[in-house]
Amino acid sequence: MAEQGRLGELDSLRGIVSMTVVLYHSASLLGIMAALPWLYHTPLQLLLAGHQAVIFFFLLSGFVLSLPFAEGKSRGYGNFMLRRLSRLYVPYIVSLALGLALRLLCYRVPINDLWSRPIGWIPIVQHVVMIDQFHQQYFNPVVWSLVMEMRIALLFPFIVWLVMRANWAWSFLIGFVLSIGGILLHVRYQDSIDFFTNYYDTAHYVFMFVTGAIMAKHRHRLAEAFNRLRIVTRLVLGMLAFLVYTWGNNLGWDHGGLLGNLVSDWFTMLASGFCIIAALASIRFKTVLTWRPIAFVGRVSYSLYLVHLVVLLALMNLFTNPSSLLYPDDYEHYYISPYWLLLGTVGLSLALAALSYRYVELPSIRLGRYLAGGRTIRPNYPGELTAKR
Repeated sequence: MAEQGRLGELDSLRGIVSMTVVLYHSASLLGIMAALPWLYHTPLQLLLAGHQAVIFFFLLSGFVLSLPFAEGKSRGYGNFMLRRLSRLYVPYIVSLALGLALRLLCYRVPINDLWSRPIGWIPIVQHVVMIDQFHQQYFNPVVWSLVMEMRIALLFPFIVWLVMRANWAWSFLIGFVLSIGGILLHVRYQDSIDFFTNYYDTAHYVFMFVTGAIMAKHRHRLAEAFNRLRIVTRLVLGMLAFLVYTWGNNLGWDHGGLLGNLVSDWFTMLASGFCIIAALASIRFKTVLTWRPIAFVGRVSYSLYLVHLVVLLALMNLFTNPSSLLYPDDYEHYYISPYWLLLGTVGLSLALAALSYRYVELPSIRLGRYLAGGRTIRPNYPGELTAKR
């Protein structure tokens, strides 16, 4: 069962996409992708679309966070930040503690610079503060996307205020200009900034949140437009979205380097948007997404994203030959098959995510409600951020 006020089909979509991140990190670090390069040229590449998944997360966050504003049920900046901070920060801190503990207990060999940098107070403080620019490879490397989420959360009520009052084209254009500026600055100064947590990418990713907010504002029109399409048209658009989402990022890297990679995010965002609208409008698609195993992964998707890489790194360290000092991605470097390590990563991550959801996520959600006053949603009052009717 989805949390109250949430759309279960969107949670399920997030769960599916989270699983692709797990498979991507596992297959790449374990050398499976290098051993099976033909995967890149098959539809199975969808299961390894790790970077695309983060773009999907940002778009979906913009959409979901905007719904209370679009429905005239916003509570003001303070309540929004208390809830958002509790929802993101508490599981984030727990995942950092887990990463630190597993690193101290399991670390044996450096793996692609992960867990290999010396631990000190400066990186610890930077991780705790969360919104600074820092190297994220110390404890839990996936946290860079949470840094982006938190930065944008500080600005989001103002972003959605603009979106709900402005013409969608103007909002989209503003987001697009911010993205272009962020991309150009990242490319210009790429040698002197962190690749993942730099501030320029924050401007770039704001575009995804803006687009998600626009979709939330016009979700009924978009769903109606989807339902008016002929079945053949839906299938053609769905296939196009699949192709763009699956291979667009690879083509961007291969033909444009960093610039091509960042520009490809725009097309990944549009393809992701089609999937979100299809999930809301299509009864058949919604039925698939509410299947219990998929719904379960959707519920625990945030925790799954947070824990999977530290689980993978722990298993790789435990089952890697210590004589392999760098990039242990060849089969002979493992005591057991990399495929068993992949299965172990998926299974243990799901189990740990389920525990984290119950004992960390749900209490953090309740904490946010308590800190925000626990009041029921009330009608809008003058000056409150809300959507126009």
